[in-house]
Amino acid sequence: MSGMLSRTMTTECIFCGKKLNYFECFNQLGYIKIRRHLTEEEKKAMIITGGLETTSKMPCKSFSIPSTMCHIGSIMKNIKGSTCEHCYTFRYGRYAHVLAKQYERIGKMIDPEWVDAMVVLIKGEKNSVFRWHGSGDLMSVRHLENIVKVCQKTPEVNHWLPTLEADILRRYVDRHGKLDKIPNLVVRLSTPMLEGRPNYMLAKKYGVSLSRVTKKYNKKNIASMNLQEMHNLRLCVASKQDGKCNDCRKCWSREHQVISYVYH
Repeated sequence: MSGMLSRTMTTECIFCGKKLNYFECFNQLGYIKIRRHLTEEEKKAMIITGGLETTSKMPCKSFSIPSTMCHIGSIMKNIKGSTCEHCYTFRYGRYAHVLAKQYERIGKMIDPEWVDAMVVLIKGEKNSVFRWHGSGDLMSVRHLENIVKVCQKTPEVNHWLPTLEADILRRYVDRHGKLDKIPNLVVRLSTPMLEGRPNYMLAKKYGVSLSRVTKKYNKKNIASMNLQEMHNLRLCVASKQDGKCNDCRKCWSREHQVISYVYH
């Protein structure tokens, strides 16, 4: 069976070794797909970090925390026409086991072993790409500093970090310099409003890439952009591929300055 395990399926818990219903041990396993045997080091890393999360659209695992904790997003979700107004992650309340795991990860991020544990999990996936925050956003400069450390310790993996937190980027850059110094990390500063115009000035200042959300990808929606902006913009192909990335990896590449996602 592919995808999530059913509520009636039993499996040997990777932590306690008992034969349990999958959801009886969700506080340890979380919202993950069991695809392979985990090493003892990976089991320990899952306890330290709360583990990774699987999103059906993504070609890789992600690290997700509650969107209700987003500094900007939790405000923008109440603003009509914002990219957060109907964000699917705010509906996770219907899936208590997912939300519980995300809140657990928040508390674990202060663990001094968090960076090395994340490195273990990401390396264990043996995937060339990784996404930060399938749900949630940057919480602090320290949070971003730790993500950068993880990236530096996994040079074989390309990391993608979407964010609305421009002020956290500013404070990080003031301390450490532009983010494009980290060759395997692509940070995309998102526009907060639907059909918003990407902030090229901040992108250049912080060394980041950009993203926006459009209701439909047509000439009317890009008419306000100049020729150079249109040349730099790429449409997220997931809207044409049943909501999946498939073999596209544009979000992880600085060659594509602006990615435009189709609202869904």
